[in-house]
Amino acid sequence: MSHHSPISLFARVLGSEGNPPLIILHGLLGTSDNWQTLGKRFAESHEVHLLDQRNHGRSEHTAEHNYEAMANDLLYYINNAGLEEIDLLGHSMGAKTALTFADQHPDRIHSLVIADMAARAYSPHHQAIFEALVAAPITIAESRIEIEQFLLNKLHDASMVSFLMKNLKRSRSSGFQWRPNILVLKGALDSIVERVPLEINTTPTLVIYGGDSNYVSSDDVDEFEEQCMQLEIHRIEGAGHWLHASHPEEFYTAVNTFLDR
Repeated sequence: MSHHSPISLFARVLGSEGNPPLIILHGLLGTSDNWQTLGKRFAESHEVHLLDQRNHGRSEHTAEHNYEAMANDLLYYINNAGLEEIDLLGHSMGAKTALTFADQHPDRIHSLVIADMAARAYSPHHQAIFEALVAAPITIAESRIEIEQFLLNKLHDASMVSFLMKNLKRSRSSGFQWRPNILVLKGALDSIVERVPLEINTTPTLVIYGGDSNYVSSDDVDEFEEQCMQLEIHRIEGAGHWLHASHPEEFYTAVNTFLDR
């Protein structure tokens, strides 16, 4: 259990239409920025809150990083923003925060969208990424290209590297720094991949996942079907874990249709 007080999260609020408001939670090493393009689309018919979770983006850094704490941060945010009931969309780590929050505060959730994630524990698989981020010569590099090249040599994955580079900002003094709290997140990887609660519930839920993603198996879909009394499933053929980035049109249409049902 978390005994630490919640932190105030950085948010971008778009649009003002429609009720309830839609809150979007990014994944590990993501930020609210990653969701701006889709956020603007949703903002045509909803008030949209794009949040940076703790230790990410422009939100505060803290030594504690687990789903209990992140669900607390979300409760603190919606209470401070005067929101009663919300639509909640989470991707990856953000989806586990969303599942934790929905389990603890079902009365605050109007609809839940779980993007490419299951409730189960995953085997830790981010170590190489974090080792590369920690080793990158960010304090002495003179250009972003140097850091990008270093990460490419380590990770051999151009799309992953371009995603990681969005977390790099110039230091006030010299060189660069990472926006996320890399060392705390690296230490928290075991709790980031742990199981979160999924009990029998009546929360209207959309599980949207990539047909080529290895994050959601048929067993995971079965578990959602057993536990969620009001469930819709949407599989995006040909999409991997970053389904909202690779297939934004299909993602937007499926989610928007669900929210406006």
